Amino acid sequence: MATPDLSMLQAECVQLRTQISNLQAELRRFKSIVEDTDQLITEVDPQGCFTYVNSAAERYFGEPPAACLGRSSLDFLHPDDREPARQALLDHLQRGERTLTIENRIVHRSGQITPMLWTITIHYDEQGQFASATSIASEISHIQRLRNELNASRAMLQLVIDNLPQAVFWKDREGRFLGCNRRFLADAGLQSVDEIVGRTDFELPWREYAEAYRADDLAVIQHGPKYNIEEPLIRQDGTTILIRTSKIPLQRDGEIIGVLGNYEDVTLLRQQEDELRTFKLLVENAPDGIAIADLALTLQYTNPALAGMLGYETLVGVNVNDIVYPPDLPILQQIAEQVMQGLTPREIVRYVHRDGRLVTVQASALALYDRHGHLSGYASINRDITEQIEAEEELRRSERHNRALLEAMPDLMFLLSADGVFLDYKADRSGTLLLPPEAFLGRHVTEVLPSYLANQVLVHMARLRETGEMQQYEYQIDFDGRIEEYEARMVSSNQDVLVLARNVTEQRRMERERAAMQEQIIAAQQATLRELSTPLMPIANGVVVMPLIGAIDTARAQQIMETLLYGVAEHHAQLAIIDITGVKVVDTQVAGALMRAAQAARMLGAQVLLTGISPEIAQTLVHIGAELRDLVTKATLQEGIDYALKRQMAVRR
Repeated sequence: MATPDLSMLQAECVQLRTQISNLQAELRRFKSIVEDTDQLITEVDPQGCFTYVNSAAERYFGEPPAACLGRSSLDFLHPDDREPARQALLDHLQRGERTLTIENRIVHRSGQITPMLWTITIHYDEQGQFASATSIASEISHIQRLRNELNASRAMLQLVIDNLPQAVFWKDREGRFLGCNRRFLADAGLQSVDEIVGRTDFELPWREYAEAYRADDLAVIQHGPKYNIEEPLIRQDGTTILIRTSKIPLQRDGEIIGVLGNYEDVTLLRQQEDELRTFKLLVENAPDGIAIADLALTLQYTNPALAGMLGYETLVGVNVNDIVYPPDLPILQQIAEQVMQGLTPREIVRYVHRDGRLVTVQASALALYDRHGHLSGYASINRDITEQIEAEEELRRSERHNRALLEAMPDLMFLLSADGVFLDYKADRSGTLLLPPEAFLGRHVTEVLPSYLANQVLVHMARLRETGEMQQYEYQIDFDGRIEEYEARMVSSNQDVLVLARNVTEQRRMERERAAMQEQIIAAQQATLRELSTPLMPIANGVVVMPLIGAIDTARAQQIMETLLYGVAEHHAQLAIIDITGVKVVDTQVAGALMRAAQAARMLGAQVLLTGISPEIAQTLVHIGAELRDLVTKATLQEGIDYALKRQMAVRR
């Protein structure tokens, strides 16, 4: 074996030391970002106990990070959220999943409750057992508005992961290579994919470990994926490196046809990578935009969230001054000055989106130092609050509008909890209440309302829960002997119940007065109609007219027949005109009365002429099948009289 050239080895050592130094600097940069961020970053062991908590714990838990270590992460959650959080993690572990996003509430030492969004990365050991989990948590009062950005961030992260410079390969079920990427070809000492196709691990430089590789392949095909397998690999140049390999079944149309694998060289970076990977993964997954700039404010790094926030694929190389809204440049200068003073400012800044619109962010910044303690640049975390500000303004406008509407409404309003406790109220214009507010707010309806009214309210609340439909009911309140009547409507208001009650005392009094008056009028009208005779008037020699108005009942039908017959006989009439213009309703009874009257008149030698038939009455007569063949009909009384006179003149001739 040839003796290695000493100068070459020294050069390689220098190169390796430079790489390690750069990695350590990058590690310090990311660690500085994570430690100084206002987001909560944690790591737990298989028992769920904290093994790492960043400085944000002081803000969210009210305790320093050191006091949190070794304690169960569930202890810091709201009691109602502990079991759902534990079960969600177990479900993901059973499915072998690596990431988990969950919403829950944490409890500050002071008792303050804060809603949080946790992004958790689950780590498994070589046996696929749960080893640890890292997470980043943010306050999520505005989470709904950020979910679209979060989805975009995840998509961008997936794209970045897909393009990582890892060695990738795939084999068939017999272990024969079907393809690979360029990194894999370089390790195997081959030039093209065609050279690898059909070969096995036993025919490549790492044949010494081929048996172990093959055993893993078979285990993946039979039992499923294997991740993070740390194993040696001998490259074409004879050097041995330590790689971290992951393999999953290669499927096509639901059938396992082989193994898909990838690996990365972790020989020199294994220790640094353990920490760097965690911090970098958190930063890349962060929903907020994270950036690193040099002293000239030229961006050296931005996470996918920031690039997506401003509509760019990448912002590396762009100066911060070029993307900040010009009127906000003094704020940027102020932030830089505060950072130089060792502060961590948080300011509202507006960026200019690629399409020209403004993006409002809450920006926090911190200084970055190199290993010699010299200022090397700045890091910033940018939270998009554009929609939050717009939503808050819209909410304020909506609140003003709703408040105006409420003030304009004349109703008395009560807000009750789902179990019947008074939560809030609004008096009506009179300001009259059965009890002062302090006597009923916070108390159950059964404690403050008369028993009959409390039972009525509870019954309608139960119906509201069952049907979801608005409940309407009426009730009365005795105010020191003065009875006030109310009409109430009950509807759901989120988880509570809203009751709108309107004082209808005066309305009901007027309705009763109107009803009484109407009854008097109807009675008077009926009396008048009963007193009216059915008139019969002679209008020419041998011609009489009987105009009918109002309703015709059995008694009046008999009176009509009697009057008609006496009139025909008395006036020796040959033609009798019955005008029903004033009869609004003609039914079977009325039609029968008219037919009987006409038949009786014919027996005395008189012809009956029916006038005043409206289109509606004509349709009714046809519909009820009235037989009018023996009657002469005319549309109006005038036409009937004209017909009668002409007929009489013809008879005289």
